[in-house]
Amino acid sequence: MQPHQEIDRRIEAIAAGVNSLVTRLRAAGFVFHNPKDVFPGVEADVELHVSRIEREIGPVPYALAAFWRRIGSVDLTGSHPNWTGCEYPDALFVYPASAAAAELDDFLADREYRLAIGFPFKIPIAPDSFHKENVSGGMWYNVDCPATDDNPIVNDEGRDLPFLDYVEDALRMGGFPGVRGDHNWPDS
Repeated sequence: MQPHQEIDRRIEAIAAGVNSLVTRLRAAGFVFHNPKDVFPGVEADVELHVSRIEREIGPVPYALAAFWRRIGSVDLTGSHPNWTGCEYPDALFVYPASAAAAELDDFLADREYRLAIGFPFKIPIAPDSFHKENVSGGMWYNVDCPATDDNPIVNDEGRDLPFLDYVEDALRMGGFPGVRGDHNWPDS
């Protein structure tokens, strides 16, 4: 199987997994912080955003672009009244392509300064585990752009996982990879 075909296969499995997980979470009484953003689908302007980033910066990682084109985004931040013992569950979250386009606008507005201080353009993937719980935290999870890898490492997340592995690991953990250890949260 060619590398892009393997990524496309994994994206299809992730789409099915997210859909199933969202259904199970809703049935279990999970309360999402942003119900409209849980699994909204593909943005109408995804191709415009991807082509603009590629024109201004360089290639968007294939896995992320495929995610945006097939799934769109996901935001599982929220809570359940009976699930305790984990302050920062690090809910599965992937920003839509429009968030990357907004970050591109910010980057282009002060490109020279950002490059001078060693802060190149990065595509935002998700808030860090603290910001997901409305607590001041650190840098948002991100991937490098221009892409040098089809499935790049998610920076600032702490585990050095490639993007698709980051998403798949979250799915294996019932959407909440931060619940590893002592907790009262279901794993799947």
